[in-house]
Amino acid sequence: MLARLANRLILGPTCDAIDTNGKTRRLVHFASGSLELWSPRPCEHPPGEAQVYILKFGGTHSRAERATEHPAEAWSDLTSEVWAVNPPGYGGSPGMATLRGMAAMADAAYADIASRAGDRPIVVTGNSLGACYALYVAARRRVNGMILRNPPPLRSMIVRRHGWWNGYLGAALIAWNVPRELDGVSNAARCSAPAVMMASLRDRVVPVRFQRDIHRAYAGEKQILELPEADHADPLNEKEMAQYAQMLHWLRRKLSPSC
Repeated sequence: MLARLANRLILGPTCDAIDTNGKTRRLVHFASGSLELWSPRPCEHPPGEAQVYILKFGGTHSRAERATEHPAEAWSDLTSEVWAVNPPGYGGSPGMATLRGMAAMADAAYADIASRAGDRPIVVTGNSLGACYALYVAARRRVNGMILRNPPPLRSMIVRRHGWWNGYLGAALIAWNVPRELDGVSNAARCSAPAVMMASLRDRVVPVRFQRDIHRAYAGEKQILELPEADHADPLNEKEMAQYAQMLHWLRRKLSPSC
């Protein structure tokens, strides 16, 4: 019951039809079922021929069909492939959306991208809840770069943010049902890839004091862009976009010398 409650409180799967004009769909089969990946453009290169491969994990209510080419458009000198993931229960990915199934989902998505990339660089991005999946992958697999926005330390955030009104017992029981594999703080401490992180300072979903737990723990090189006026999903202003572009240029230089 508590596991179902945790799934309901944290996950937001939808499977309504979305217009995917011109986008490319791939269905990846793995031990737990199958997984839908979407590229925001037609795939122009055979596996292994792009110069960089980008794997994107969205947030609670995100859908891969809506994913953009970012950050590929910032690296216009590189040929790239961008793939976004619909976890089980989202879009056309069959199965139920459960926290306990997300590590296997992330493993399958990474394995598919890695099989296409060969020895080419892989960049993993994660927004909000998707940052938990990205950190899980980067702590265990070869990742050459990371881009994260508003990463939540799920287990501790549930207790510290919501425990006050239930004597901390209820919050602790729900947090216990978040798999340890998705512990963002411990995963961040195992990551070595250079990372660009964005922090919305007025975030009402993942308050910045929790995001900073991830920032402090992250073991790899990192650059952090703070967005003083931004809530959880607010766009960057012109000045922030210029700062972000500089950070992406820094990350571009950190990728494999073959780029």
